Amino acid sequence: MMWNHGCDMMWLGMAAGILAFWVIVVLAVRALFPGQRSTATGPTRTNALTLLDEGLARSDLSVDEYEKRRHLIIHGR
Repeated sequence: MMWNHGCDMMWLGMAAGILAFWVIVVLAVRALFPGQRSTATGPTRTNALTLLDEGLARSDLSVDEYEKRRHLIIHGR
């Protein structure tokens, strides 16, 4: 008798089915939560005033230096 006939390739079909299942699960999760992934491909550029504000918040700048630099950014020389 041929009890094992066709079973040699059954594992391939099962593996393909499991792979297809997980691909569908991943695509469904991504479709349900579209805003969770980042679309930016590189570093984002930050506004100069925002960087200046962050420097003041970290105490990298004194208040006088902050005001001078802020004036230069807004009004130029």
